[in-house]
Amino acid sequence: MYTAIIEWWDGLSSGDVGNLIATAAALVAIGGLIYQSFSTRKQIKLQNFIEYTKRYQEIVLNFPEGINRSDFVIDELEQKEREKTMRYMRAYIDLCFEEHTLHKMGFIDDDLWSIWEGGMKTAFSKTAFKQAWNAIREDTEYGAVFEKFADRHGLLR
Repeated sequence: MYTAIIEWWDGLSSGDVGNLIATAAALVAIGGLIYQSFSTRKQIKLQNFIEYTKRYQEIVLNFPEGINRSDFVIDELEQKEREKTMRYMRAYIDLCFEEHTLHKMGFIDDDLWSIWEGGMKTAFSKTAFKQAWNAIREDTEYGAVFEKFADRHGLLR
């Protein structure tokens, strides 16, 4: 086998060697571009994840302490606190809508989506979120697809 390769190599003209080197260089360049593309995609996904996590954390930190209790009633809050809570509830549902839409469009992969969807299901099952959803739906349209998703996962009116 080694002898056959040597004989083949010896039979190449200088132009053939130049073509082989150019082809090898092109293949290495293409490989580098593919690697760079995958690395860039991964970096963009990470940046998006960090951005959405930051937005989620800001929203959650502005909810009242007892919001996860089953006996929590938004309408029993003082007006200023109720308005603040509803503003952040709206921001949370808007964030969920964005994430849902991005997943449907293929911009969020299934692994990341399953994490976010699990969080949405947990939140949507809570009393305060159901109360907020009913109020928000009075003046906001999210489209049939998201509204069906939200209702299916606990925000039924």
